[in-house]
Amino acid sequence: MTPSDDGHPAVADMRQRIEATTELPAMPEVAQALLKLSSNPDGNLQDLVGIIEHDPSIAAQIMRYARSAFFGYSAEITSLQQAVTAVLGYGLSLDIAIGLSLGKAFNIPNFGPMGLYPFWRHAVYSAALCQRLSYCIPGPQRLQPGMAFLAGLLHNFGVLLVAHLFRREALQLAQRIEADAERPVVDIEREMLGADHPEIGAWLLQRWNLQEEIVTSVAEHHHPQYTGEHAGYAHTVLVADRLLKRHDIGDAESDELPEELLTSLGLSVEDAEAALEAIITAGPDLEVLAHQFPA
Repeated sequence: MTPSDDGHPAVADMRQRIEATTELPAMPEVAQALLKLSSNPDGNLQDLVGIIEHDPSIAAQIMRYARSAFFGYSAEITSLQQAVTAVLGYGLSLDIAIGLSLGKAFNIPNFGPMGLYPFWRHAVYSAALCQRLSYCIPGPQRLQPGMAFLAGLLHNFGVLLVAHLFRREALQLAQRIEADAERPVVDIEREMLGADHPEIGAWLLQRWNLQEEIVTSVAEHHHPQYTGEHAGYAHTVLVADRLLKRHDIGDAESDELPEELLTSLGLSVEDAEAALEAIITAGPDLEVLAHQFPA
C-alpha cells in the first residue's frame, strides 16, 4: 500500500487495490439465481422456493425468521413453502434470501470486535429493525420491507471485504477499534486504510450489480445529511444503527435520533422506539440467526 503525504494510505490506493485484485469474492450461485429471479417480472413463489431449497441452511434461516416473535404468526410453521406464502410473502422472502446467500461469499477469521459473530449479530438486528421501521413510514416515503431488510443486512459488507482481502490490515484495524472505542469506527478506518467500510462495501456491491437502493444505503448510512436518490433507505439504516447503539449493538457514532431525519422519513420518536422494543423482544430468535451464518 503506497502511503500518502501524511503517512496514511490514500483512498485512491485502497480503491485501486480492491478494483485491481483478482481475489474479489465471487457471488454465490444461489445469490446469482435469486438476483436473476428478482429482475424477472414473471418470477413467482414456486420459482423462489425452488431456488432456496437448493441451500438447506438458507431455507432453515428463513423458516426461523418467519417463526420469530415480531411476525406474530400463531400456527406452527413446518415448511419453507408455508413460511414464504403464509408469513413473509414473495418480496420479503426474496430479499432475505439474497442477503443470506451473499453472506456465504466471504472467508474470514472470527477475531476481535470485527469478528464474524459480532458482525452478523449487528447485521441481523439491523435488518430486522429496518424492516420493522419500513412498516411505520407513511405514504409516499414508504419503503419496500424486503429492500429495507436487505439494506440493513448488507450495510456493513465493506467490513467483510477488508477482512477477506486484507487480513493483516483487518487485524490491526480490529485491535485499534477495540483500544479506541470512543472514536467513530469510520474515522479510524479512514486513518488506517484511507477509506471507510461504507466506501469499500459500495464498491463491492456495485461490482456485484446489486440494486441502487442497496448500494446507496451502504455508501451513505453514516451520513444523516445525505439527500440524494434512495435517501430513505440510507436514513432508515442510520436510524436503526442509532437505536441499536442503545443496546450496545453495532458501530453507530451516537444513539441520538436527528429530528430532521425522522421528519424526512415521516417517523415519530415513539414509532422508532416501539420498533426497537419489538426487535429486542425477538432477540432470542435473532441471536440464533446470527450464529447460523457461515464462517
